[in-house]
Amino acid sequence: MPTAGSAFSWSILFLMAAPYAVVGAAACWLFYQYQRAPGRRGAHASGSGRVLRILGRGLRLRCPRCGRAALYAGWFAMHPRCGVCGLSYEREQGYFVGAIYLNYAVTIGVAVGAVLALDWAIGLTLAAQLVVGIALAALVPLAFFRYARSLWLSVGYLTSADEWREHERLRRRSRSRG
Repeated sequence: MPTAGSAFSWSILFLMAAPYAVVGAAACWLFYQYQRAPGRRGAHASGSGRVLRILGRGLRLRCPRCGRAALYAGWFAMHPRCGVCGLSYEREQGYFVGAIYLNYAVTIGVAVGAVLALDWAIGLTLAAQLVVGIALAALVPLAFFRYARSLWLSVGYLTSADEWREHERLRRRSRSRG
């Protein structure tokens, strides 16, 4: 385990871990807003099952509303809207900036966790720590890019009262037809 006198720089670890406080605060705020959102009284009946279902759709890279359509046309190209239910994926320019923070937090967690674990297990030199950390910092964002955007879209869907009203309107319309 690295100590205060070892080559490991604890100040860099602190600076790299600081985004977790921001992401954690944002997640708590989003959850608070979700609980207080107007018109969400019916959403509490299914409780956390609905939240887990929508986040699961995000992890499977599916539409958060219907779960039937894929979000991506290619590795980085996202469809503009759902082909099944019509949910618009990008509400406005810059909508997915929060996904960048999510991706950054996961990247830092993986990179710092791997460097700390390897340093504890085999005792890395400072050069080896930098090589592992930089390699992971370059590769993890590419691997997690789609999931970060998908999870951000799912959280946005969960916390948006407008989307909930639109979903209920479409559900009522389909019931009246069938």
